[in-house]
Amino acid sequence: MTTAKRPLRERYTRTELPSLRELATRLRTGSATSTELVGRALARIDAVNPDINAFTYIDRAGALDRAAELDRELREQKPRGPLHGVPIAVKDVIDVAGMPTECGSAHLAGNIATVSAPLVTRLEELGAVVLGKTVTHEFAYGPTGDCSAAGPSRNPHDLARMTGGSSGGSAAAVAAGIVALAVGTDTGGSCRVPAALCGVTGFKPGYGQLAVDGVFPLAPGLDHIGFLLADPADIEVVGGELGLLPPEPAPGSGPVTVGWLDPYRLGPADPAVIARCRAALYGLESAGLIRLVPARLPRPRRLQEIFETIQSFEVAAGHESMMRDGLDLYQPDTVERLRHARQVTPQQYADARAARPAAVAEVLDLFAGETDVLATITTPITAPLLGERLSAVSSDRAPTKKALLSMTAIWNLIGAPAVSVPAGEVGGMPVGMQLIAPHSSRPLAELGAAVSRASGLFL
Repeated sequence: MTTAKRPLRERYTRTELPSLRELATRLRTGSATSTELVGRALARIDAVNPDINAFTYIDRAGALDRAAELDRELREQKPRGPLHGVPIAVKDVIDVAGMPTECGSAHLAGNIATVSAPLVTRLEELGAVVLGKTVTHEFAYGPTGDCSAAGPSRNPHDLARMTGGSSGGSAAAVAAGIVALAVGTDTGGSCRVPAALCGVTGFKPGYGQLAVDGVFPLAPGLDHIGFLLADPADIEVVGGELGLLPPEPAPGSGPVTVGWLDPYRLGPADPAVIARCRAALYGLESAGLIRLVPARLPRPRRLQEIFETIQSFEVAAGHESMMRDGLDLYQPDTVERLRHARQVTPQQYADARAARPAAVAEVLDLFAGETDVLATITTPITAPLLGERLSAVSSDRAPTKKALLSMTAIWNLIGAPAVSVPAGEVGGMPVGMQLIAPHSSRPLAELGAAVSRASGLFL
């Protein structure tokens, strides 16, 4: 069908896709109300969700009631902060009281959460309005976003293509201009991969910075809560409100030193994707904003092996009873991955866990010298077609899942803050650049915004 390949709109602009900062300003100055913002978001859902399948549940009445309450608070001069009155979306592996948590699986059909996850409670205390739940790859176990009992989420830039996963519905909701903030999870790239493929920002805080209580676990030793954002600069808004940005020392006099990690050390990649990201960094270097230096990742294949062993064993352990009693309720893609995951032995898992601290220390040593931030591509390809399980990567063909995770998964093993920011397009589809910092997320916000400006996406 020709409509399946039609993008929802032309390249978005800041006016069409306002940032959290802009929404906060509109609400604070009275040029918009929360009720108006929620109403517009609901109208946008009605217009585009049949195409992109970003939302699996929408709480219309609850969101409008909540917005009216928050508008009253603003009229009474009781603002809660920059998220006050802002509509958001939450991935359907995270509990929101009174809403379904079905995890994209027939296993949990009809499951209603009675208590919200602590993160959701905190966001609501800060004034956010939860519109509903977004589509997830089944049990968050996949980077493609097209395997779910709720159906595949679709890329707003090309409806025939993947959003990426597993937080694909959240990325699509932001990319389609429904919300400026959507909550996701990230175990091996589940926020950063869909952010790159959909042309938005995906933010993974450091491991353990946000409690994962009330989130259906995938691999507890690697699970992070993450965020999809319309604007890279809004990492500072979210990070500041959630206490993720500790006080910074006084800024130095020189430019930020960015260490470039050669993507080919992690796997095959499209040279055009690499060139697009390098071009953005060269532009910042020419402007004197950064100093670009080479960085060499120690034993990258070993890092990937440790990650895969830990993830596989923990996923298989978490699904043991459901696999035994309800294998037929899983999507076929998920069954295949779970059967493979069960091949990891307890001894292999123990060995991987024992090797992890030294591997993490080796990587963090890259920041011990002159490097402030590491940079590389987020995904080695642009968004594949829905259902594509072998993708062209440069001159080769590689398993799509493996390719999509090849650049992101090790940073869940390391646990450092990481972000994917828009870095332009290749062949009309978005490209993401990945940035990693050792501790604080603040340099990721500042450099991420600069990268997107250098790529001509944010003025």
